[in-house]
Amino acid sequence: MSPRAVTAVIGAAFVLAGLLIMVLPLATDSPSGVPIACGNSVGMGFDEIAVEAEGAAFVEICGRLRVERLVWAAPVTVLGVLLLVGSIVARRRSSS
Repeated sequence: MSPRAVTAVIGAAFVLAGLLIMVLPLATDSPSGVPIACGNSVGMGFDEIAVEAEGAAFVEICGRLRVERLVWAAPVTVLGVLLLVGSIVARRRSSS
C-alpha cells in the first residue's frame, strides 16, 4: 500500500470517528438518578424546556457537556479532512 493510500485510509477513519463522536447522544444524571438527555454535541435532540423542568442548572451542565465533546471531536474531524485532502493533493514522485 502506498503512503498516499495509507494517509487516505487514516484520514477517512479520523473523519468518520470525529463525526460519530459528534452525533453520539450525551446525558447526565439528576440527583434522583434519572438520566437527563442533553442531545449531542451539535445540539440535535436537546429540549431545553424539558431539561429546565428538571432543574435550571442542568441546562448549563448540558451546554458544558456539548462544548467539551465538540472541543475535542471537531479537531479530530478536521485532522481527518486535512489528511484526506493531503493524500489527494499530494503529487506522486516521479521515478526517473
